[in-house]
Amino acid sequence: MGRAAIIVIGDEILTGKIRDANGPYLVDKLREVGMPLGRILTVSDDIDEIAWAVNSCRGRFRPLFTSGGIGPTHDDMTVAGVARALGRSVVRHPEIEAGIRAHFGDRLKPEALRLANVPEGAELVRSPQSWYPVAVVEEIYLLPGVPELFRMHVDGIVERYRGAPFHLRCVYLRVGEPEVAAVLDVIAREHPAVALGSYPRFDDPEHRVKLTLEAQVEQPVEEALAALLRMLPPESVLRVE
Repeated sequence: MGRAAIIVIGDEILTGKIRDANGPYLVDKLREVGMPLGRILTVSDDIDEIAWAVNSCRGRFRPLFTSGGIGPTHDDMTVAGVARALGRSVVRHPEIEAGIRAHFGDRLKPEALRLANVPEGAELVRSPQSWYPVAVVEEIYLLPGVPELFRMHVDGIVERYRGAPFHLRCVYLRVGEPEVAAVLDVIAREHPAVALGSYPRFDDPEHRVKLTLEAQVEQPVEEALAALLRMLPPESVLRVE
């Protein structure tokens, strides 16, 4: 299994007018299905920036999810940016166009048909919760930025990538990182299959450091945890979860 990447697109995110909710939501969903995440990027509503972000991820991360920039207005640049990255044309998808015409009926404005534009060769992924499908091309999913719409589609798409669950153990310490750094060096070196994290806290009266040990196979995590607890001074450990 590969590692996924997320590209969040929108000037409103970079300027702080809107706080991104889609990236964190997708992080949680990918974790639920056991899909490792390798990168999150945030870029502006600019065709070249979007193309750069896509190309920086292609070949290294798969699948790739974009969030935002899908719509009928002047700042919706995602389709064009992805198409440029892939060296493809932007075309009008007849199935989406038919759905748009049926959805809007007599209220249809010409600009709404821009919603039918996709990178050439794109396929459609549908959700039972939405009349509007998601375009996918070369395992790049072009998702809407509106959080409600984003979630309608993400929940079904991530199920395609369900794999082994993550096994996580946590150790809470009374002491700071300098006191345990040498121990962590040994654990990281001797248990390379386990992701070891160290997260200090300065605003929590209960613990000063939270250590995490994680992998998609349980046995290496438990072995690393046992080794860690043997090496740590017993009085430094507050609790293990």
